[in-house]
Amino acid sequence: MKNKINFEPIGEAMKLFDTDKMDIYRRTEIQNPDGTTGETSSLVPMYSNVYCHIAFITADNPDSATADTQPIIVGLKINCPLDVDIQNGDYVIANKLSNSGEILETYKGLVGEPRVAQSRKSVEMKMETDV
Repeated sequence: MKNKINFEPIGEAMKLFDTDKMDIYRRTEIQNPDGTTGETSSLVPMYSNVYCHIAFITADNPDSATADTQPIIVGLKINCPLDVDIQNGDYVIANKLSNSGEILETYKGLVGEPRVAQSRKSVEMKMETDV
């Protein structure tokens, strides 16, 4: 029998980096009073002020036809504790905060499938173009 490594202390220590906040919106299927099915409104967040860490990721444009003028694609990655309920297709409004808690920047968009590591969860966001 192999010894299991407890990653919980690492996850707790990583919460020190969770200095940003996000609101998570999710549409869920409901049963209407008349028996039909519908969806909940996305106007009210399912979770508010969830601590997270906003990071930026870059990827080169794979278009080889424009090798000299390839733009670098910048994406948003949100890291959070394992217990945060975030799912593929959730709409997120994430706020990058200053050390004093002021909002520096706001990012909005849909997130993809969460990636789970031993001590953290992360999602990539497809940002809205008007941000």
